[in-house]
Amino acid sequence: MVKGMSLSNGVSSFIMNHVRQMVTDPDFQCDFLVVTDIGSPYYDELKSYGCAIYFMPSYTRHPLQVVPFLRKVFSNQHYDLVHCNVMNSASPILMMAKRYGIKVRIFHSHATQNGDTKWKQARNKLFADLTIKYATANFACSKLAGDYLFGKDNYYEIPNAIDTTKFKFDENTRQKVRDKYHVPSNVKIIMTVGRFTTQKNPMYIVDIIAELKKQDFNFVFWWFGDGELEGDVKKYAEAKQVTDVIKFWGSRIDINSMYMAADVFILPSLFEGLPVVGIEAQISGLPTLLADTVSNETKIGKYTEFLPLDNPACWADEIKKVAKIDHNIVGASVDTSTWNIVKAAQRLKKLYAELIFESHKDL
Repeated sequence: MVKGMSLSNGVSSFIMNHVRQMVTDPDFQCDFLVVTDIGSPYYDELKSYGCAIYFMPSYTRHPLQVVPFLRKVFSNQHYDLVHCNVMNSASPILMMAKRYGIKVRIFHSHATQNGDTKWKQARNKLFADLTIKYATANFACSKLAGDYLFGKDNYYEIPNAIDTTKFKFDENTRQKVRDKYHVPSNVKIIMTVGRFTTQKNPMYIVDIIAELKKQDFNFVFWWFGDGELEGDVKKYAEAKQVTDVIKFWGSRIDINSMYMAADVFILPSLFEGLPVVGIEAQISGLPTLLADTVSNETKIGKYTEFLPLDNPACWADEIKKVAKIDHNIVGASVDTSTWNIVKAAQRLKKLYAELIFESHKDL
């Protein structure tokens, strides 16, 4: 179960990375329940694996359709487990899963905060507490995310693993991308990847860009992602007079090549669980600057720093300092052992089997 399957979504990346490994097992079948359908290039890929995709009726527009819809899904199929990757929409789904005899019901924490405003946090805490009641196992992407939602030592930690070979730095790829988009060798590319939401702190990113532009620094900023605040961010960039140095790319399927073309990755989020993009950037050989709100478990190499969110000029200074570091030096300092998707998918599949086995012991 997922909220949406956009390209610029870390949860979507986590799921697709694991599904691609698991579908090779003839004993594994995975269907998807999507809460908010905004379209996705992943749908065709998932269907090619034999995955069914169900789209939830809107909780706000069609609330009376939700329970009948879930009843139909769960009564027509036999599922051994439900793996829920959303915070505030999960409780009725896990409740119905329990009613229809699905004994393994997983609630997965992907963040260290459940809303970007006080009232959303209060509302979502009520939903989360109810979801925990119906869950039989708790997963978390990091210690911070797990402790936040479930309390200490009350969850399985599941790393946001990736295909490390796909993101390993390649000089030829770097040069091809920079040549294709006419970026001279003396121009530094600073980049970020993420949805245009309050959580990702996009206005602060514009402030950082504005600080960089004030200084004697030859750069362009590549921004990957989409979301509800995109129009507001572009207006703010115009007001700050920085649109000439920003390239808004939207969501890209070839993001691994884009990392290799860049020189620094930044992510000044207000909160994160353990961002997949931070792992991807480091494995791609990029010096990586993260907000000090992000779990320190994200640091897997020597050239990753955590900065406060009270001084955009500080970020600009640090970007200038690390932009000259060679990709191969950064890549050599990175420990990829925990993040190998082949091993991680094997561990997750084994955990699924153990949870299913345990759930049938008392039958």
